[in-house]
Amino acid sequence: MSSAPTTKFSRALYDFDAFLDVEKNLSPRTRRAYVYDLERFADYWIRRHSRNPALAQIAADDIRRYLETLRMDRNYKSTTLSRVMASLRIFFEFCVTRGLLESSPAAFLHNPKNPRKLPIFLVESEMKNLLDAPPRSEEAMAARRKDYQPLGTRDRAILATLAFTGIRLMELVGLNLRDVDLERATMRVMGKGSKERVVPLNQAAIAALQEWLAIRQPADAQEKAVFLNRFGRRLSPRGIEKLLQKHVRSAGISKEKVSPHKLRHTFATLLHIKGVDVVEIQALLGHASITSTQIYTHASSTRLKSAVEKLETL
Repeated sequence: MSSAPTTKFSRALYDFDAFLDVEKNLSPRTRRAYVYDLERFADYWIRRHSRNPALAQIAADDIRRYLETLRMDRNYKSTTLSRVMASLRIFFEFCVTRGLLESSPAAFLHNPKNPRKLPIFLVESEMKNLLDAPPRSEEAMAARRKDYQPLGTRDRAILATLAFTGIRLMELVGLNLRDVDLERATMRVMGKGSKERVVPLNQAAIAALQEWLAIRQPADAQEKAVFLNRFGRRLSPRGIEKLLQKHVRSAGISKEKVSPHKLRHTFATLLHIKGVDVVEIQALLGHASITSTQIYTHASSTRLKSAVEKLETL
């Protein structure tokens, strides 16, 4: 321990890099990333104190001030600050285990919190334009003639199902004919963790599904999927994402990366805007935490159906 008060930062950094190379067998690129972060911290210290710091001279406040400088003066994002913090923490832990320090100045420092990003969603006018983007059956038939396939009708049903039920992409892909009960205005979906739930359908979704199911013609009579590709097989997740992007462009929607999950956000957001209770929204989305599931039991199916009907005005 006698070297602890006088060991220089630069010497410890040299030993740390050798440790990463020989004992941890990290790639040169990963090692350079660690060393880069640590050298920048050393440069900061030297500019403030005009000397190569001894490890024992570095305090937690020095690290806090350095991170604040990166945030305020260099506009570092919280993700980058977290990476720098990780480099410093691992380095000082190494110094402690090698007897170069009695304790780490970074031991009790926390990573900066990443700001929560608000989910991207479509406003009502954008959702209406999206639902109107696929061509109607008669329009598609007139355009395609002999090679007509009812893709516009299918796509309208897909978009309406996503928009008016809030189900996940894989829940949509997995839908079978037996899962859709238009008379009872319900749809049975298999959610995360193989948890089944029944989702109410409003009249807009029912109308779109009725139109599609009336002309759905699978090449294989054994194919039970609701939504089929042009070969009469179950439509893939990628296929749904591609058709959504096509209709987003046709609708003139400028938002980036409008995905099926963004339509799920839109469903929940529009319900909330229209005054639907958050507990009912959670039940419709099928979130699976134990606490939430216990709360869901208090939301009746009648109220859930009423909640979905509030989107009829789109």
